[in-house]
Amino acid sequence: MEENLTYKPFAYIDQYVHEEGTLVYYNTEKTLAVKKNDCSYGTSGNLITLTAPANKFVSTISVADADQQAESWLNANAQAYANNIGVCSIRPTAWRGENPSCVLEPATTLLPFDYMIIKYKWALGAGVDLDTFTGFISTGTEWDNKYMGFGHGQGTELPNNSTAIQSYIMFAGDNQKENGVEACLINFKKMLSDYSSLKSIPIRMAGAWFKEIGTGNIDMEITTYSGGTMQKVDAEYDFINIGGSKIQQLTFSKNIPKPPSWVNDIDQVTNIGYITYDKDSSTAKVAITY
Repeated sequence: MEENLTYKPFAYIDQYVHEEGTLVYYNTEKTLAVKKNDCSYGTSGNLITLTAPANKFVSTISVADADQQAESWLNANAQAYANNIGVCSIRPTAWRGENPSCVLEPATTLLPFDYMIIKYKWALGAGVDLDTFTGFISTGTEWDNKYMGFGHGQGTELPNNSTAIQSYIMFAGDNQKENGVEACLINFKKMLSDYSSLKSIPIRMAGAWFKEIGTGNIDMEITTYSGGTMQKVDAEYDFINIGGSKIQQLTFSKNIPKPPSWVNDIDQVTNIGYITYDKDSSTAKVAITY
């Protein structure tokens, strides 16, 4: 995936000088944490946080407009900043599970958040028409093992016919292209509001190629948000946050081999990993299987 390779610090941002008497607004402090993602095979980058301090961006419209400028700067610079100053470490591994698989250890712990977007991304040459499985497990609710994705018989959101604000989980649509993305929104805030007795919310992820396969390589992009509301963008197989803040964006690599024959059964396709959200800390741990 293309990344911004040149970090642009504040010293190089065009300075705005307003006319005397003009009412102006300044941004509040914003942060974005991303992992260094240019490490060699077998190593993993650490998590780096870039900060846009308060009063660095100015607007004649509103504080929200100044905040949007700050977030745009963070989105354009955070990855390059992390790649510049982050470090790569050898990934320790462990074996676990009833049918053990090599799991990235320790699991990556996320910063506190309300919403998560899980994206399955593939480039030209990886394959055609990646079908994904994303769903709740072991919550003890009626929503367990009802996976989002094409052909799973659950529709595109749970509960059915709910909006992004009302849903617990929502699928952005089936992407059958030679390159592209499939995405799921997990509304942990809504789930815990309606099921207050839950202490944790586990998510399982899996995938399989429906059509041709090339390298089989995909990226798992996990983005978290705090506050605001979420909205589905059908044309882009995506979701956006309105009025809140992006907290984190992490990318993990994964290879999806083609099953001997296509089957719509999560236990017979490639398991990608697990995300477990903790109610008390409003954080989650991500474990990708290898």
